[in-house]
Amino acid sequence: MTSSTTRTSTTDRQIHLGIDLTSAGARRVTSRVPVASFASAFDAERLADLVAAAQRGTLDFVAIDDTFRLQPETVGLLRGRLDAAVVASRLGKTTRGVGLVATISPEATDPEHVATALQTISRVSGGRAGWQVDGSAPDRAVTAVTRAVSSVAPTVVRVRTDAQLERAARHADVLRIAATDLDSALEQRRRARTIAVEAGRSADDVLALVDVYAVTGPDAESAQARVELLDAFEGTDVVAQHSDSLIHVGTPLDLAELAEAWFAAGAVDGFVVTPSSLVADVAGLVDGVVPALRASGLFRREYPGATLRESLALTPSGVEALAGV
Repeated sequence: MTSSTTRTSTTDRQIHLGIDLTSAGARRVTSRVPVASFASAFDAERLADLVAAAQRGTLDFVAIDDTFRLQPETVGLLRGRLDAAVVASRLGKTTRGVGLVATISPEATDPEHVATALQTISRVSGGRAGWQVDGSAPDRAVTAVTRAVSSVAPTVVRVRTDAQLERAARHADVLRIAATDLDSALEQRRRARTIAVEAGRSADDVLALVDVYAVTGPDAESAQARVELLDAFEGTDVVAQHSDSLIHVGTPLDLAELAEAWFAAGAVDGFVVTPSSLVADVAGLVDGVVPALRASGLFRREYPGATLRESLALTPSGVEALAGV
C-alpha cells in the first residue's frame, strides 16, 4: 500500500501535535564545555516557559521522560533527577489546556503507585494527565495501570518493533511510532487500527503519532549549519543518535508541509517533536509550524475542552476491550 493509492479525507480530522521536553534536563558534560556554564543549565522557570510556549501554540501535550534530569551527572556537582510525575503535578497547577504526559515505569514502580501518581496529576491539572510507557514494558503491568487510569489519563506507548506495536494497539490510546518514510508510517498506522478493531475497539480509539527530531532554521543552509554545531558541541553525530525517528533538517514551513502531506495520505494522526534546541526549535514549532497548519485548517486555534482526552478527540475510555483481558 503506497501513498499514491491511499488517501484519507481530512475534512473531519485535525493534526495532533505533541512535544517531547525531556531534553529540557541538563545535557551531559563534555570537555568542550566549561563546568561553570551548567549553573543555568536547567531551572524550573525555563521549563515553565517552554510549557507556556506549548500552551500558547495549543499543542496537545508535552511529554517528559523518566530520564529527565535536574542537574548533569558529573564529578564535583550535585547529582539529581526530577521525577517526571512530580514535574507534571507542579506544572498542572500553573497551566491550562496543554496535556502533561509523564513517563513512569511500571517495572520500577508498583502499578498501584503509578496509578495514584497519574490520578494526582489529573486532579491538579483538571484532567490533563497522560501516562507514557515504553513498548517493552510487561503487558500485565501496563494493563493493570491502564485499567486503573483509563478515565483520567490517556496511555501513550513508544513502540519501536512490530511486536510492540501489536501489543500496544490493543490497549494504548496513542502510539509514538518510529517511521522514517511515508510508506512505513502508512503501514504502521493501518496495522494499529486493524489490531484495535480485532481487539473489540474502534479504529479511532488509537492514534498513531510519528516521532520527529527537528533541527530548524530560517533556511535549509542555516538548519544544516545548526546540525554541524550540535555535532561539534556533543562530540558525536547527533542526528545518528535519533536514527529511529523521522529527521527534519530545514525550515518550520518545510516541516508543516511534510506534516500536511503525511496527514493527507492517511499515514499519521500527528507528530511528537523532539527539539534539537529548546529555544530555536520550540519557537519554530509554535510560531512557524502551527500557524502554517492553522492556515490550512488542519490545526486548532483553541483547546476544545479542559482535558487531554478532549484535545486528542478520544472517547471517554479507549480501553473497553480490556474487560476481557
